[in-house]
Amino acid sequence: MQFLILWTCPTVMDEQALTAAFVAGPKTSKSEGIMYALLFSEPAVDRRALRVHAREEVFGSPLIRACAAGDREAIRALLVGFWPFVQAFERAIDVRVGRLPTRPLVQRFGQSRVRAFFNEAREAVREMKEEEGSHALLWRRAADELGIDLDNSPMVEGVKQLLANADSEDPVEFFCWLAGTEYIAEELAAYLCHAPAFTGAFPSGRWIWGLAHMEDDHEGPSHLEIDEDLARAYHPATDPDVAGATLFAHIRRCEELFGLAANDVLEKLQLQAA
Repeated sequence: MQFLILWTCPTVMDEQALTAAFVAGPKTSKSEGIMYALLFSEPAVDRRALRVHAREEVFGSPLIRACAAGDREAIRALLVGFWPFVQAFERAIDVRVGRLPTRPLVQRFGQSRVRAFFNEAREAVREMKEEEGSHALLWRRAADELGIDLDNSPMVEGVKQLLANADSEDPVEFFCWLAGTEYIAEELAAYLCHAPAFTGAFPSGRWIWGLAHMEDDHEGPSHLEIDEDLARAYHPATDPDVAGATLFAHIRRCEELFGLAANDVLEKLQLQAA
């Protein structure tokens, strides 16, 4: 399929056409894929600090510590409680990308750069969506190993709040939400995949969803870097310190919401056991 970009005049880009091109541009294989070139050469946020914050939320969660210790009920609560979030993640990317505004980027970076940017970024986000879809299947397969039925899994309030930013009309908040989720997923995977009591609970001896988040087979920038790059691109401030402060706050909030959601999942488990 050809990459479709329509021009309404020599200096104005048709926003709907560009967004459509972003969503439905050319399909390429991973080996032939377009290498995503970051718009900014330096990160706007302190990634080490955000990673430490994510690790604190993971290590500080009684639910996750119980999972690491091999508690079967806690493992079941994790897989069931967060399934609505994992399942909704791919759909959230698909729906939100279709509503991305383009005019702020054209005004900031110019038509030529935005045209190339959307060509590259559309492919990167499509890959993200496809991988998150496969990750959802891996989450379900892990549950199947333990004989856990994920259908009709209830959504606790904390998980609902965690999903709220998926509907944000602010692309800065949306891409920060994706970035925060990446930080948490990577730290959760690193912790539990190195917990023998946890991995030993699975007949295969491994947590396949976690392994997928630990393996980095990207030739270019990671999904995390792309998320932060897009969030900064949509931020109206050109001052990197101002943009960085906003991004840091949004990503940190997402990490905190994960901790709160884990507490709600644990509370539901305790109520069921009472």
